[in-house]
Amino acid sequence: MKHTKIAIIGAGRVGTTTAYALMLKNIVGEILLVDIDPQRCKGEIFDLADTLSFSTASNIHEATLTQAGQADIIILTAGIAQKPGQSRTELLNTNHAIITDIMRDMQPINKNAILLMVTNPVDLMTLCAQEHAGLPRNQVFGSGTFLDSTRLQLAIANSVGVAEESVQAYILGEHGDSQFPAWSSAQISGIPLLKFPDLTEADLLKIAHQTKNKAYDIIRCKGSTFFGIATCIAALCESIIFNQKKVFTLSVFNQEFGVCLSVPAVLGERGIEKTLPLPLSVEEQKQFTASAQALRRSKESFDQ
Repeated sequence: MKHTKIAIIGAGRVGTTTAYALMLKNIVGEILLVDIDPQRCKGEIFDLADTLSFSTASNIHEATLTQAGQADIIILTAGIAQKPGQSRTELLNTNHAIITDIMRDMQPINKNAILLMVTNPVDLMTLCAQEHAGLPRNQVFGSGTFLDSTRLQLAIANSVGVAEESVQAYILGEHGDSQFPAWSSAQISGIPLLKFPDLTEADLLKIAHQTKNKAYDIIRCKGSTFFGIATCIAALCESIIFNQKKVFTLSVFNQEFGVCLSVPAVLGERGIEKTLPLPLSVEEQKQFTASAQALRRSKESFDQ
C-alpha cells in the first residue's frame, strides 16, 4: 500500500477532524501534524493518540514543515478561517502569504508527493501551491467543489425521495459565489434529472440556492465547517492510497483561463490522472466561463 505517511499542515478544526477521519477509515500508517502553535498541536496529538488502539495507524506525532514536505500525501488546511459574512475571496491576501511561506519552508518537497489544498479560497490557494511547490500540476490539486457536489446530491435525493448514492450531479467552477450546478448532465439512476417527474424548475432553483449557501449557513450558526470537508479529504486520500481512480469535482489547472477551478477529475495514486469533458448546455458553458473569469480577475487584482 502506497502513500501511507500523511502530513496535515494546520491543527485547527479542519486539520484535526481530518486526522480523526483518516484514523477511523483505517487507511493511513502514520500521520504528521504541523501547526504554528506547538502547545495546541501537542494537545491535539495527545487527544488523537487515544484512538490509536482502534485504528491501523501506527503513530501520530508533531512534525516540522521540512519533515511534512517528505510525506506521501500533504494536506494543507492552514490559514485564517472564514468569518460570518465574509466571502471566500476576501481571505485571499492573508492566506496567500501563509501558503507561500509554507511552500517555501517545506522545500525540497518529496518529488512523488501528492499535495492536497483545502485552505480557502481553495482555487486561488491551489494555484499558489502549484506555482511554489516545484511539483507537476497533476500532483497538486484542491478539494474544490467536491463537498458542494455531495451537498447537491443530498439535496436532490431528499427532494425526490431516493438514496443519495442514486444521484449523479456536480457543482462546477469556483468553490464560491460563482459556482453552478450542471443540471443538463445530472441523473438519477440513469434518468436525466431534467426529465425526472415532479421535479420543477422552482425545485431546482431552491436546491441550487441551498447548496451554494450551506457553508455560509453553517458558519453563521456555529462559526466554521469541518465535519463534511474532513470526510471528503479522507475519501480523496483513500482514492490515492488504493489507486481507486474515482471521479470527484476537484480544483485543477485550466490552461485556457490560467486558473484552477473544479471539473470532474479522475484521482489515483499519481494524483489527477485526467479530467472528464462533462457535456454542458450553452447556458452552463457561459456560467463556467464567467466563473473562470471571476477567478482570473481575483488573481490579477492580487498580482497587482
